[in-house]
Amino acid sequence: MSIRRRLFFSNAAMILFPVVIIIILLNLVLGGQYRSWGQQLAQESDVVSKLIRLSSLEQDKLSNQEYMDNISKQTDMATIDIIVLKNQELLYPTDTTDDISIEDLPRFGNEGYDPVAWLEGNQYAVHQHDFYFDDGSKGSILLLNSERSFVRSARAFFPIIFLSLILLLIITNVLLSYYTSKSILQPIKQLSQASAKIKQGSLDFSLKPRSKDELGRLVHSFDEMREQLKESIKLRDQYENNRKRLLANISHDLKTPMTSILGYVEGIQVGVADTPDKERIYLEIISTKANYMNRLIEELFLYSKLDLNKLPFLFDEVNIIEFIKDYFDDIQDSLEEDNIQVTLTADVINSSIKVDRDKLIRVMENIISNSLKHLKNDQNHLKVSIKNHPRQIEIVVTDNGPGVREERLEDIFSSFYQWESSRHIDGSGLGLSIAAQIIEAHGGKIWAENVPEGGLSIKFTLQKFMESGD
Repeated sequence: MSIRRRLFFSNAAMILFPVVIIIILLNLVLGGQYRSWGQQLAQESDVVSKLIRLSSLEQDKLSNQEYMDNISKQTDMATIDIIVLKNQELLYPTDTTDDISIEDLPRFGNEGYDPVAWLEGNQYAVHQHDFYFDDGSKGSILLLNSERSFVRSARAFFPIIFLSLILLLIITNVLLSYYTSKSILQPIKQLSQASAKIKQGSLDFSLKPRSKDELGRLVHSFDEMREQLKESIKLRDQYENNRKRLLANISHDLKTPMTSILGYVEGIQVGVADTPDKERIYLEIISTKANYMNRLIEELFLYSKLDLNKLPFLFDEVNIIEFIKDYFDDIQDSLEEDNIQVTLTADVINSSIKVDRDKLIRVMENIISNSLKHLKNDQNHLKVSIKNHPRQIEIVVTDNGPGVREERLEDIFSSFYQWESSRHIDGSGLGLSIAAQIIEAHGGKIWAENVPEGGLSIKFTLQKFMESGD
């Protein structure tokens, strides 16, 4: 239930609940007396009807003491007095009541029923019927009831009822206010405590909404925000750790070739390379180390641009089979130097794809370079296959190297990751991470699988180019 509805029903209950309770109490306390009062009214009406008939048909009986006494006894109520007046003089009873004088009785012309009439300081209910005697005299029949249990009880109970109503209103208001405010303050208390924990740097907790209203949804949203904040801090820490690893790896990978360069340069300067052949060998080593450092710096620069999404992509429509064939033709000589045999297989593919040529070449270079670093067999073999799928093309590069532990297959695409057995191998650990970012920028995905007979397969997909309307 929403807070608005809860407050509405709470306010309505504050009013209706005490009223209902008071009605029930009135019915219990005054119900019996009300029925007794109704019975009295019925009896009085019967007596009044008889007296009215006498005043019309048998006026002489109104002065008959015995007859009137019998009518009075028929009421079975000691609190009812019958008075007959003729010309404002007492006709019945022969002696007036001790409490009321004739002068206080209602005058001729006040016919009707008066439930609350004050006579001599006492309260009565009065039935009055005015008529004329046969001789033209004014006559009045008065039926006085000195006890009205309902009216008196109502008057007696009114202060109690009023105070009870006020008390019930206060109790209801307090209770409903307490429970309503509790349902509102509890989520606020949850949020306050959670905010204090977050302020102290603790995010290892969870918030469970206790209701489905606006505050419950707020608690749920706050908990989602806490979870996202926890995840972002985790990613930040991971990024910071990666940055530290980057500095450590780059320092190591730059220091080693730089030390070699400085050593060979010093060797030339001090005359260790005292022959032209030695000097040429030293210079070739310096060139190789400098090229390695240059490639390492290029990889860092490329990775930085990819990470910041600031590297532009120029997509061209290409035939993927021809593209891969051309690429391996270009690197054939270097593969032969490393004693690498390449086998290329491809499905029949009639669709073209849109790729950034240079970036896709970089992907292939990084994958093959990664495989070559770990090939230690006498017969090194790379299998490249191009598979056709309904909406994408899958390219698989498989080597016959040692493979990777199953739990580490996903890690090889992480930034700065290097296999446990390859720390001595040159490289920054960015090659496969760069390849993964380039493939993802093409709308594909990349993953690795171990080959049962030995080796590792790097697989990636590229989306087919669909003409508009296809």
